[in-house]
Amino acid sequence: MRLGLQVLVVRGVITAGRLLALIIMEADPGLYVVYSPSYGFQTRGGDALSDVIISDKEIDYPKARKLDLAFMLTQQSYGKYCGFVKDDGLIVIDEHVTKEASCSGKRHQELSIITNARHIGSDVFVSTIVLGAALYYLSDTELLRGGKVSLELARQVVIKYFRETLLGRRGGNTEDVINRNIKALGLGYGITQKSVSIK
Repeated sequence: MRLGLQVLVVRGVITAGRLLALIIMEADPGLYVVYSPSYGFQTRGGDALSDVIISDKEIDYPKARKLDLAFMLTQQSYGKYCGFVKDDGLIVIDEHVTKEASCSGKRHQELSIITNARHIGSDVFVSTIVLGAALYYLSDTELLRGGKVSLELARQVVIKYFRETLLGRRGGNTEDVINRNIKALGLGYGITQKSVSIK
């Protein structure tokens, strides 16, 4: 079985994809995981993409061709990429993104991602909220069912990642950055769990 996941057009999605791949590798070392960032021309308003492919068989191509799960947080990314989601896949949109006719037949889940990131302090926390949401959805897939992916494992990986990447950083409070990212991770998981249980 192969799962294709893509996070689209958000500052920080490269980090979210990298962290997701690290968490999955830690959760089940027997799975194959490919993380493939695509920086595009985001500095000039283009797309920044982060593909993560998870499989129980070797992966022959590093890009997700048909997506099982996609986070589309802008109207532009939705219009451009919703057609790449499988008919039985899931499109997660932010609350301000409007469904378009071209993809209206596909499953959608609306979450308040950007607003919640701003409540934590900045749009930069969107990536960790998306990570928490992705973990919730993926924990119920055939490849990762049975408690392989836990919020506690994700917290450990996120803490280790930020401690290593922020080591020696000047002028910043590393522990505050870590704590806010852990809060965002839990928030993403929680709002997804709540949203799914309401449906």
